[in-house]
Order: sequence, then structure tokens, then C-alpha cells
Amino acid sequence: MNLFDQNDVSKQLDHVRIVMVNTTLPANIGSALRAMKTMGLSKLILVAPKTYPHPDIDALAAGAQDLIEKIQIVDTLEQAIEDCHLVFGTSARSRTIPWPLLDVRPAAQESLKAANLDQNIAIVFGREDRGLTNEELALANYHLTIPVNPSYGVLNVAQAIQVVCYELRMAALELNQQNTDQTHPQEHMQLKQNQSMQWDEPLVTQKQMEEFYPHLEKMLTEIEFLDPNNPRLLPLRLRRLFGRIQLDRMEYHLLRGIFSRVQALANGSWKKTQTEDHSHD
Repeated sequence: MNLFDQNDVSKQLDHVRIVMVNTTLPANIGSALRAMKTMGLSKLILVAPKTYPHPDIDALAAGAQDLIEKIQIVDTLEQAIEDCHLVFGTSARSRTIPWPLLDVRPAAQESLKAANLDQNIAIVFGREDRGLTNEELALANYHLTIPVNPSYGVLNVAQAIQVVCYELRMAALELNQQNTDQTHPQEHMQLKQNQSMQWDEPLVTQKQMEEFYPHLEKMLTEIEFLDPNNPRLLPLRLRRLFGRIQLDRMEYHLLRGIFSRVQALANGSWKKTQTEDHSHD
């Protein structure tokens, strides 16, 4: 692979961030940094780590000191992924309700397709003892799993990060070998039956979707479709639905406009005007 290709791989992997939530052992942070640098990733975000900074991080991140300087610390997972378009939550199993689930290899391939389109991707890892909560997993578009030996599926978080980073690098190398149109990449939206098409609008970010869901739930509450005191699994199923679809910017504004119109009709505050523009194209 020539230098130009190596630069392309680095640029693509720069769109991928590793997120570690409430990490307890500083050594795992250091080991994760070393795993990342070995495979060409450089963005690590720590969500409310139990102990930071710590000498064990420096010791285990031997040769990856430059990545320590780039670490970002945030208070919540929402902050860590707010500008991301695609989020994977690592999970050994699906909980509460089934969620779109990908093994690490196809997840890495989807990540690099998105990175090639200048989208931001987050791979989220949970606590050493109990992983991610159901609420945290619900923030992801997909759940990611590593197909380990079912009779001994024991990987600590740093080992899991090493596996994921390896697959991301392999996906980046494969994509660069197969890509025949590096000069003018165009955004694609996945359709049914693994088809794709050229897309005319950018996909929305997780931060935008975290404004979308409360609006949707408020509208459903006002029309008495959703009982806020007994929502059951409806909000979670709606998150799964729209997370799977991945709205583009036009669809996002169109749906929020519909929500606002329904709210206005429900409370009697909407009046049709002759000058109103009905075009959403």
C-alpha cells in the first residue's frame, strides 16, 4: 500500500471514536490506548471515569503517550456521541427488546462506509463488571457483539477494544482496495435487501435525534396515544425504529414539522392561512 492509501486509511479511522463508560481500572484505559494506536485509531472519550488521571494509564499506554494528551473527558454518554451519525453499543446479548445486532466484522465494515462519507462513528464500551445499561444501549443505532467461544466468552474491555480496532483497520484497508471512486465519494443510504442509492441530504447526528425523540413523545402524549405514566416499551421501540432508518436532514425537519402541526391541531391553535407553503420538496 502506498503513502496515499495509508493517509486515506488514517483519515477514515479519524472519524471513529472509542467511548469508555465509567471505567473503573485505569490500566484498562492505558491498554485501550495502546490497542488503538497499534491499529491507527486516536480518539478516546472517557465518560465519567472512576479514576483519572493515574500512573497505570501512562504505564500501560507505553508508546501511546500522544493519545493520552488527546483524551476527552465528559460527564454523560449523550455528550460523547452528540455529533455522531452512527453509534454502536457493545453488548454480549440483546436486552429488553431485540435491537439491530451486528457481529464485529460487519459492524466495522458499516463503520468504514460511513467514515468514507465523512460521518462520525462511536463504538461504546461499558463498565468492566456490568457493561452498558439498557438506557445507554438504547442510544445506539446498532448493538455490536464479538462472536467468542460460547463456552468461555471472557474478554475484558481492553481486549474487546483491541478486537474491534483490528477489525476497523482491516475494514479500512479493504475499503481502500475496493473503492474505485475515491475522488468524489457520495453519501449512500442503505435500503431493503442490501441495496443502496445515492443520497441527496446528509444524515442527522445523535444530538439532533436527542431533540427529535422528546418532541415525538410530547406529541404522542398530547394526542393521548402515549401515557407518560405508563409508556411501556413504546418510546424504546420508536428509538429502535428511527435508529434503524437513520433520518436525513430533510426527513428530520419534515417529521418535526408534522409533529408540530399535529400538536397545533390537537390543542386548537392552528389556523390555515392562504400564504402557507405546503411544499416540502
